[in-house]
Amino acid sequence: MTTDIVAPDGAFVSVATVGVEDMAKSLHFYRDLHGLDADAPVEWKGADFEKFWHLPAGSSATAVFLHAWDSPVGRILLLDFHAKDRRKTRPTKPPRAYGLFNLNFYTADIWKEYERFKALGYEFWSEPVQHKFEGNVGAPIEVVFEGPDGVLINWVELAATDPKQRIGMMKAYVEEHGRTRTGFTPVVTTASCMKDIKKAQEFYEKVLKMGVHINQVLDSPGYVKFQRVPEGGRTHVTFMQGNHMFGKIAMSQPLNYPVPDMTPVAVAPNIGYLAQTFVVPDLAQTERDCAALGVEVYTPRMTIDFPGMGKRMITTVRNPGSGALQQLVQA
Repeated sequence: MTTDIVAPDGAFVSVATVGVEDMAKSLHFYRDLHGLDADAPVEWKGADFEKFWHLPAGSSATAVFLHAWDSPVGRILLLDFHAKDRRKTRPTKPPRAYGLFNLNFYTADIWKEYERFKALGYEFWSEPVQHKFEGNVGAPIEVVFEGPDGVLINWVELAATDPKQRIGMMKAYVEEHGRTRTGFTPVVTTASCMKDIKKAQEFYEKVLKMGVHINQVLDSPGYVKFQRVPEGGRTHVTFMQGNHMFGKIAMSQPLNYPVPDMTPVAVAPNIGYLAQTFVVPDLAQTERDCAALGVEVYTPRMTIDFPGMGKRMITTVRNPGSGALQQLVQA
């Protein structure tokens, strides 16, 4: 197996939870178009469910868990909450906002998929663009478009010929492990916009034992245009990786331009990207590490039957760099 693991003991994003507006539409997008396998829908309800998501009595959700074969990484939980006063976490389609906002998949042929999804009516920010990163990274081809529920989707084609570059290593890994039936991967990277990227990095390093994969300030005209950053905008970008080639986190912090804040409304029962889930070997130790950093606990440890994962002990905290919900699950 070809790998480029920077944190052998680190966690990775195991599940991304999305509150959906229309389950049929979102399920079609991730299952039928991206080729993820979908478990049968279940009704998630009861007192523990209400406590876990901070919802009033009588609330519930239809839950569908999506995954690629038996991979423990890059999975998606779709939740259609049956509750009053649901709001969209990203109603105005800003290109960047504090909180969780992006899911990234690799594709074998980005131009073919671009034409196919464009014909289906999806709104792309641009045509696919090739980027060049500094150092020994490589030059991937990327495109961004508006997915269901206000979640931005980023595709990457690993256009690489040098197996020693990171892009080349990743391409070899994907070719060895296969793709979904429609040519995609599980979620490889998920993006978060940070108010304080240093605090977020400290959380991922000290609590989840992840390591820095890429760390740069991006301000090139090509990046500014591709990411719809204001002219002259500078963005600090840090990629964090755990013990897997997938499930990475792409953190960004705007250095000289304002963005809105989604985190106050990125909670149940709202519509959008609500939480990231990490599996840890010792939840009690992880909680102590959180306490040492003064991390805010959103839902104290409880045992709950989590769709797709079974009965687990889970503590939910807020990321100290953004305020986004982070679910910490006992292995």
